[in-house]
Amino acid sequence: MSRKVDSVKDINDSKETWRLAVRIMDVWSVVNNKGIEHLEMIVMDSLGDRIQVLIRHDHLLKWKEVIKENMTCIINNGSVYNNDFQWKVCDHSKKFMFLGGTTMKAIELQNIPPKGYFFKDFGEILQGKCKTDRLEDIIGAVSEINHIQSNTPGKKVVVSVVLKDLK
Repeated sequence: MSRKVDSVKDINDSKETWRLAVRIMDVWSVVNNKGIEHLEMIVMDSLGDRIQVLIRHDHLLKWKEVIKENMTCIINNGSVYNNDFQWKVCDHSKKFMFLGGTTMKAIELQNIPPKGYFFKDFGEILQGKCKTDRLEDIIGAVSEINHIQSNTPGKKVVVSVVLKDLK
C-alpha cells in the first residue's frame, strides 16, 4: 500500500518524506553569475495550492530532460526550506528542494486543474495591495520604454517600462 498524498499547503520543514501529487505549472532554468545552472519550477496540487521547487545544479542532469511543463506526477521526498528567493512566484512560505533520493513518477492526474494564470488586477497593484517581493501575472501592454541599461560584461540588461492596463 502506498503512502497517502500530502497537501502542498501542509508542507513545512518538519520532515523530508513528502509525497506530492502535483502538476508542473511552470519550469525555468537559472544561471548564476558564475555560470552554474539550476532549475526552478512551480507545482500545484488538486486544491490549487502552489509551491516553488528548486533542483540544484548537482541534480540537474537527472531531471532536466524528464521534467515537462504541464505534466502531472507524484514526487516523493525532498527537503523544505524557508522561501528566501529574492522574487517569489507564489505565496507559500516554504520552498521544496529535490535531493539525491527524490523520486518522481509521471502519472495522469485528472483532478489537478490544467496550467492557469493567477492574474492580479492593476488597481490592486497601484493601491499597494500586493507583496513587493512577489512576481504577479498581469494583462497589459508596454506603452513606453523609459530607460535601457546597456549590456556590459557581467551585467544584465535592465529595461524600465510603463505598462498600460488593457481592461
